[in-house]
Amino acid sequence: MWKQIFNQIWNQRRVNTWLWAELCIVTVLLWYGVDVIYNFEGAAWKPKGYDTSCVFDLTMGTKPLEFINDTDNQRAGEDFTYLYNLIKDYPGVEEVCAYYGSVPYTNEVMLEGYAPHTDSTHVVNCYIRYVTSSYFKVFRLNPLAGQLDEEHWSSAENPAPTLMSVNLVDSLFQLPHAGDAVGRTCFNPYWMNTKHPVTNYRVAAVLPRHKLDDYDRYEPFIYLPADKALFWQHVAIRVLPDQVAGFAERFRHDMQPVFDRGIFYLDNIRSYDDMKEAYDIQKGTVNYLNTVYTVLAFFLFNVFLCVCATFWYRTRKRRCEIALRMALGSSRKMIMQYFLLEGFVLLLMAVIPALVITINIQLADLTVHTLTDVSVTRFVICFAGAFLLMSLMIVMGIGYPARRAMKIQPAEALHDE
Repeated sequence: MWKQIFNQIWNQRRVNTWLWAELCIVTVLLWYGVDVIYNFEGAAWKPKGYDTSCVFDLTMGTKPLEFINDTDNQRAGEDFTYLYNLIKDYPGVEEVCAYYGSVPYTNEVMLEGYAPHTDSTHVVNCYIRYVTSSYFKVFRLNPLAGQLDEEHWSSAENPAPTLMSVNLVDSLFQLPHAGDAVGRTCFNPYWMNTKHPVTNYRVAAVLPRHKLDDYDRYEPFIYLPADKALFWQHVAIRVLPDQVAGFAERFRHDMQPVFDRGIFYLDNIRSYDDMKEAYDIQKGTVNYLNTVYTVLAFFLFNVFLCVCATFWYRTRKRRCEIALRMALGSSRKMIMQYFLLEGFVLLLMAVIPALVITINIQLADLTVHTLTDVSVTRFVICFAGAFLLMSLMIVMGIGYPARRAMKIQPAEALHDE
């Protein structure tokens, strides 16, 4: 059968040359489209380094100055502690923490530079979060190396404990293994000429890679101790999975009157899923991705029509050959197998130059890699995806017309010819 296939391709080499060129060009274009999708979705599929599912963000506001008296101001700390404890005791709440600095799915970010004591000139900028010790339970942060000591999670320690992401550890200490950074120290050059009491930090644990948004690159992150929850911080609430539905509405309904205490009021409570959706719209990510995917879908549809129509027409033109093969005793299964193998041989012949072209495009840095780095794995996945799509189109372009042709009686088909 293989000899017949190659003989058939060679005998029709003039027509097949155009088909080969079409398959080669379309494969390259299809790979590029799949690669663009991978750039965005590949970044979105990667974990953020912390778990925001079932977590809600709560912010508390303060009343205007004309409604605040000295007594309310003096007991503000007590009032906030009271409200913070009420949140812990609310039905469905699993864990609560407070933090400030870089907040996910917002433009609220904080950056500072840190340097190892071994090289004070090597300063690495990173995102910062000041957190209470319960933060790591709320966001399900599991260290890759080292561990958090909650009893000593305080800025009063010297050196103060800190947790770093792998990116920051690699950039700051440049060690063979990230876990070797546990116990090493660094400092913040910004505070060297000030009276700030904390300038030295010790790495207590190394955390997975971090990013602020799903459609974002991994960035260096550092976690520093926030000794206690304060009203101007964000309060994060982890809710039991079966209580997530309608939690924000129930909490607002039940706790709005309670939070009207002293200088405070309940400003907002929303899930991180809602924050992500709102941030993607605000940032323009949704509109941009919708535009990209619409263009790619239109391109894919045209490629589908082009490839399918070519093989459809080619198969229909060979009805006489199908009838003759049936008249000579070939089964429908054998004929279908023959035509499909012929189509795949043509595709494989086109894939070889297409592979060379795509590799050169990749090496020339002509692909979109704003969010996901170029790598061998990315290339293999995208090229394999393009090949599978082309294979599916060829199967559809050959299978249906060939099946219809085989339903006609051989004598009738030969007579029509």
